[in-house]
Amino acid sequence: MNNEMFLGVRNERIYEKIVVQIRQLIEGGKLKPGDRLPGERELAQTLGCSRTSLREACRVLEAEGLIVSKPGGGRFIQQADQNMTLEYRFNTVDMLEKTAIIYFLEARETLEPKIAELASQRATEENIEKMERVLLKMEEKLKQPDEMVEADSSFHLALAEATQNFVFVSMMETKLNMSRQVRKQTLRSQERYLQSLAEHRAILAAVKDRNASAAVKATLIHLQHIRDHVLGNY
Repeated sequence: MNNEMFLGVRNERIYEKIVVQIRQLIEGGKLKPGDRLPGERELAQTLGCSRTSLREACRVLEAEGLIVSKPGGGRFIQQADQNMTLEYRFNTVDMLEKTAIIYFLEARETLEPKIAELASQRATEENIEKMERVLLKMEEKLKQPDEMVEADSSFHLALAEATQNFVFVSMMETKLNMSRQVRKQTLRSQERYLQSLAEHRAILAAVKDRNASAAVKATLIHLQHIRDHVLGNY
């Protein structure tokens, strides 16, 4: 691949410039489905940007289905009908929404492990009973797909309540209001919903055992699976 096709970028929102540039290369046929992008270090040097900015851009492109990352194999242009989708993907508002989703996931990955850790240390019997009731409701909602998201959200709110910290509860309520569209995407299949239910059970088991490290680990696994589904990694 000829690195001369890439142009240096200079802007306070560098990752957006990278996203637009790669989209244009795909639209112009210079990058084709199956093409492997240069390595991260090499491409960052060619673009004149940091590797952090490049990774942020790649997350947006992955969320849009334009590129796919293969563990140990690099990043590739996704096999897709670009003519049908590029017009939609060039919508600036849409790009910002997808970028916001990625930022939102990062915030969850920072906040929720701490909530799980504190819940495992502070949860009362009443808190635990409430979380168990929520999980039972999650099982019932398998027959009502439209209500799956609400049942799933209730568990995360009950977990925040178990920290005995009203600030975490308030933050979680705000987060759940922001995340409805994301959660509809991640819980769109019964298979994923069942997996999410099992992940919630693992978190609750760790909280009941007062095992903070296990609660954090179970939460991180749950959040990684959400990220994978949002970005289409599996």
